[in-house]
Amino acid sequence: MTEWQLRLLRIIEDNPGIRFRSIMRLSGMKNGVLTHHLRRMERAGRIRVMRGPRQTSYSSPGINEDQLRVACALQRSTPRAILLALAAEDGLRFSNLVDRCKRSPSTISLYLTGMTRDGLVAVYKFRSNSYLYLTGDLRQMLPGVTAYGVQFDLNLYVAVRRPESGRELYA
Repeated sequence: MTEWQLRLLRIIEDNPGIRFRSIMRLSGMKNGVLTHHLRRMERAGRIRVMRGPRQTSYSSPGINEDQLRVACALQRSTPRAILLALAAEDGLRFSNLVDRCKRSPSTISLYLTGMTRDGLVAVYKFRSNSYLYLTGDLRQMLPGVTAYGVQFDLNLYVAVRRPESGRELYA
């Protein structure tokens, strides 16, 4: 493996579910060169690629499909906020989730639709109210997943600062 491929492998292992543009930004490689190296690494079985509509995510081969779905959700700010809000308090109503995540209702609705389809969030209806819950498998899986180098412990819901960017993440 070349020096560039080792560097790419480290980036992918540190950020499971990372997208192509993020790898390009972190590695400093141009589009064509990065595509070449990622394709060679995929063919050699050194990385795992999850292709979806309009997006491709990369991870190490040791991560299974469910863990990769969770890691992909944790890479994006809105799904991460939804998962962590539900981890802090299961059984939230939609309006409570909107307040906790500080996003518009349409944005939360858009992401919730995909997350329910992926099996990350379950919706239970009781009388005329809908309540949102993390799926059982997800609750057990999340503590082992890392995103941006932050270990997510769902028993805590505290703000942590990502040192190199100064952005706040919620873990």
